[in-house]
Amino acid sequence: MTVQSVKHDYSAVKDTGQIPLCMIGDSITWADFGDHWRKELLTHLPNLAFIGSHTACFGYSHAGEGGDTVAKVLARLEDIPDCPYYHLHIGTNSNSVKEKECVLLQAKETAATIVEIVNGLLAKHGVKKVFLASIMPCYTDNSLRDLCNHETNKILRAEFAKVFPASKVVWVEYEEEIRKVPGWEKIILLHPTPEGYARIAGITAKKIAETLNVKPLQTAVRPANTGVQVVNLLEASGVTRCPIIAGWYTLSFQVNSIDGDNPQLELCGQNQQLPTPFNLTIPVKSVKKRVCKHFYTEAEGYGYTRDYLLIEARNCSISEILLEKMRPSLQSSVYHPEPYIDTVSPCSSGELLEYKNEDENDF
Repeated sequence: MTVQSVKHDYSAVKDTGQIPLCMIGDSITWADFGDHWRKELLTHLPNLAFIGSHTACFGYSHAGEGGDTVAKVLARLEDIPDCPYYHLHIGTNSNSVKEKECVLLQAKETAATIVEIVNGLLAKHGVKKVFLASIMPCYTDNSLRDLCNHETNKILRAEFAKVFPASKVVWVEYEEEIRKVPGWEKIILLHPTPEGYARIAGITAKKIAETLNVKPLQTAVRPANTGVQVVNLLEASGVTRCPIIAGWYTLSFQVNSIDGDNPQLELCGQNQQLPTPFNLTIPVKSVKKRVCKHFYTEAEGYGYTRDYLLIEARNCSISEILLEKMRPSLQSSVYHPEPYIDTVSPCSSGELLEYKNEDENDF
């Protein structure tokens, strides 16, 4: 595993009634209150199942990455997992121009790259539709950024029918709907507040429901032999399988013995010479107990630098170590060294249900 990517089997969807949705974007999709977007979406469409290599503060998967421009999303398309439905909101970080004469030129460049991204997503295996978001308005100390977002949306609206297949790409109109809200600036800002995300989620849910003919509050069902895919990011060597994406994780392990004073577990970045290396210390207090620790890496470039992580036990012996993306239940999964379908741990709304292979044991 060279990158932290995931592959899913969507064969259970016909039986569960879930709608797999991969939300792609920048920090608006990911950071601060970004997971409120997915949490609010589930109040409208509880049969959504969120897909992605990343995880945020409530444990929902996604493919947003803080600071991303359109060029950065285009460059990481191969790492975005295959999914039947995508939601793409991107562009504002590309549009932070400082001179008015640059607005139209940048808007054209941003729109052209968004078209490339959408076409790249349409080429992925099994994709049915891409929900393309108009770039949301923003309220910052740089009004040209908002103007450039607006001009990008104008271009995309005008060219939409010419550059996208009508049956495959669906326009989600955030800009015009948000600007209708009195005082929208206070709830949208650059990163929306929880109230802002609630309004945004209403727009998203309405468009998905209309497009896919989903009944309001339609729930998923869980057939027998289904569970949630869990990837143990740690290899037997105690080093992660790949550099770890910024986000929220759960580390769990079994304490076998305490062998000295101040027993503890250390999870550290492999390269401590990086500008902001990761370091986490977990005190070990009792034997024969499974320890579960949730942690946040900090945002990439703002307290964290992506790196391989390694684990080391000091004055204690541990086993069955599981490092996984944090789940919405805030519980650790059943331990297994390799990727597997966890049919035992509680499943939450927003998690994709997959069938366990017949030759797999229950984990």
